[in-house]
Amino acid sequence: MTAGALILLATISGPAAIAETRTVQNPARQSSGKASGETVRYQVQRGDNLFRLATLYLIRPEDYRTVQRLNRVADPLRLPIGMILLFPRELLKHEPVRGAVHSYSGAVRIGGRPASVGMGVSEGTLIETGQKSFVTLKLPDDSSIALPSQSAVRVQRLRRAVLGNHLERLFEIERGRASATVTPMTDPLSDFRFATPGAITSVRGTRFRMSYDTNGGQATSEVLEGKVGFAAEAHDAQTLPAGFGTTSELPAPVALLDAPQLAGADGVQSGDDIRFALQPVPGAKAYRVQIGADAAFLSVLDETLTAAPEAHFGSLPDGTYFVRATAIDGNDLEGKPGITRFERRLDRIEMGLEVTPAGYSRQFRFWWQAHGAANPQFRFQLAKAGKEAKPMIEQGPLSGNDLIVIDLPPGSYRWRIMTSQIIGAQTVSRWSDYSDLRVESGW
Repeated sequence: MTAGALILLATISGPAAIAETRTVQNPARQSSGKASGETVRYQVQRGDNLFRLATLYLIRPEDYRTVQRLNRVADPLRLPIGMILLFPRELLKHEPVRGAVHSYSGAVRIGGRPASVGMGVSEGTLIETGQKSFVTLKLPDDSSIALPSQSAVRVQRLRRAVLGNHLERLFEIERGRASATVTPMTDPLSDFRFATPGAITSVRGTRFRMSYDTNGGQATSEVLEGKVGFAAEAHDAQTLPAGFGTTSELPAPVALLDAPQLAGADGVQSGDDIRFALQPVPGAKAYRVQIGADAAFLSVLDETLTAAPEAHFGSLPDGTYFVRATAIDGNDLEGKPGITRFERRLDRIEMGLEVTPAGYSRQFRFWWQAHGAANPQFRFQLAKAGKEAKPMIEQGPLSGNDLIVIDLPPGSYRWRIMTSQIIGAQTVSRWSDYSDLRVESGW
């Protein structure tokens, strides 16, 4: 095998055919997934002859002679009904298969044009994502391919053999990352592959990820379901079961890091921005956190990569969302994902104070306005500075938006408002930050 070249093979659990192995200079540049000598079976029907079958199924009808020799047919015009003919796979006609954009966000280009939902994807198409941009493609068999930010994948092969309906799907990762959920294939001659300039994966029904670092030239692969075989020039062949990954630099697979736990992620996100706290994972050098509109993350809305066990996102409209977090180890392998549902209900409170004369006294009107809360109720607290644990005034629940206090003694005070609202069957409450108040002795 040439330097840097490697092959990955995948099978589903249990008895299954393994995709063919070949030594290649550049797997991603192969024009076909068909091994030399691989054949497709056909049972002769009434009225068949080799000339007719060659016209229907072969790229070049004159290649009927190859089929004739392979099957030792004496007369190409006379074929016994029920006879099994073997056709070399590399000679067969194909018809194009089209995928489509299922969802996207941000700056996504399909074949050089801005993406749109339902936009077609076919052989030769380059799919590109910009910063904070995501796209998910759907194929006719319900397999899906997802590209996160700053990635580029070219569709090298997306076709179906006219004889046997065998699918060939090859996607080259030019930079960045891609993940796939592949519908299990019962046809042993169908394939689904990701490739980089130095690596190739082949799967029969699994969930896996692959990436390519254009700077270091390193390829990575992580398996979430199924089983993957891996071979590289400098190392013995490896087998990657679910929960393991490898790179073009590793001599053996390593276990993927466990999913980080998110503290309070299943609660309500009511602040101006979205924040998650992660429990640190031993061995993690970074964390990837994504927000999606669905539990399968077919529609990814935002993503952040952070060295600290915390994640911050901008504001989102009210609704139900999902957060997915993974830990990244020192080999740049992304770990197992943890997915949690959360509610977004904006609850931003605006607060102010008006001081006016009230006879010989002063009137302090504390007012507030909750933005985004539905039918909220409030609780008011006023305390001397430094004694916030023992409020001198506490009122609530209040349905109005102000509270009047007459003639506060001179001194330093702090006050705050708690907003409560019912979301589903749950009462969600949140305190505002303290606001400072200084009352002078003279009027």
